[in-house]
Amino acid sequence: MSTRDEPTVTPAADNTPGGVVFWVGAAIGIAIMAFGIRGVFGQSQGTRPFDLATWVIGADLLHDLVIAPLVIIIGVVVLAVIGARWRPAIRGGLFASAIVLAVGWAPLRGYGRATAPDNPTIQPLNYTTAVTSVVVAIWIMVGIWCAIEAWRGGVPCWFTRGGQRPLE
Repeated sequence: MSTRDEPTVTPAADNTPGGVVFWVGAAIGIAIMAFGIRGVFGQSQGTRPFDLATWVIGADLLHDLVIAPLVIIIGVVVLAVIGARWRPAIRGGLFASAIVLAVGWAPLRGYGRATAPDNPTIQPLNYTTAVTSVVVAIWIMVGIWCAIEAWRGGVPCWFTRGGQRPLE
């Protein structure tokens, strides 16, 4: 009793809200959170629960009020300024740079040195040079990617706007 215009529905995994996948995931997530909370309060001398809660709430607010809007603004600017052919390279470079800076933030700020200033083995390297070198390497790779795209028939990424070629 089916007509040709009706879509065919195939049974899929039960991942609807309230389905089996949801409840299994929720049970696993709650167990992991309970284990973490138990560890925080069970080792309260080392974890300092109030300081941890302050940090978690502060990090959440920093993410929601500063980092996420900044990423959205950068994404809109990249979408408006960079041509479609070059967006994957630029987005990859921005994403990789953000990860390097997020991971390197604590050593760049020297947070470990403040707790034991007389211990030379805590952060013994020059992290400014290391992080800068990695970011420069990322953007060299982005440049190579753009050069390959240009060689394959495009124009240099700084000459495009909105994915259209400039007037020739």
